[in-house]
Amino acid sequence: MTTLLTGGTGTLGRQLAPLLTDALVLSRSRGDRKGDLATGAGVDRALDGVDTVVHLAAGKNQETETRNLLAAATEVKHIVFISIVGIDEIPFGYYRQKLAAEKLVLASGRASVLRTTQFHEFAIGLFEAQRRLPVLFAPALRIQPIDTRVVAARLAALAAGVPAGRVDDLGGPEVFTGREIGELYRSYRGWRRPLVNLRLPGATFRAFGAGHNLTPNRVGGRTFTEFLHS
Repeated sequence: MTTLLTGGTGTLGRQLAPLLTDALVLSRSRGDRKGDLATGAGVDRALDGVDTVVHLAAGKNQETETRNLLAAATEVKHIVFISIVGIDEIPFGYYRQKLAAEKLVLASGRASVLRTTQFHEFAIGLFEAQRRLPVLFAPALRIQPIDTRVVAARLAALAAGVPAGRVDDLGGPEVFTGREIGELYRSYRGWRRPLVNLRLPGATFRAFGAGHNLTPNRVGGRTFTEFLHS
């Protein structure tokens, strides 16, 4: 079985690629197979002889990229797609793109779709992006960070099987408030700057605040603290 991996150089892709047998990485310039999902150029040739596609690529227009992939993947038997918990409840622009792509993949009738909570890397990114500010703003929401190695293992298992539609969501073993994540990361970095709670207006923030980004389906793997110190 030959598997083509999109987004193979990203945070999740680097964990997943070694777990896939006979995996090829799709890239515009550096991968095993050359192709541009944004335009569709070369994607049909990149899919030659491919049985399974694991679609992780997360470009600016995921709906278009996924549509181009599916148009070229007429001979592919199985498409595994990574998605995000709560995208049908949270009116965030990126989530809307992800939801549109998810619907396209499911409509193909030959897909497995896995939704997960935010990766550990996303959680620290909320605060690392503020490293030059005099204070740290902690969003007033809950976060359920998950280990990308656990997600990669689940995707590899799905890729080895048959299309299963939308499978059970996966979430990390712990749920934190934004402030708790901020305190852990501030301590890890040795920062002394004050931590300020941040609440924003609008439907997106309300949806996060309501916990639509969380799932009761908790799995193991590294805790957030273990990830910080790994």
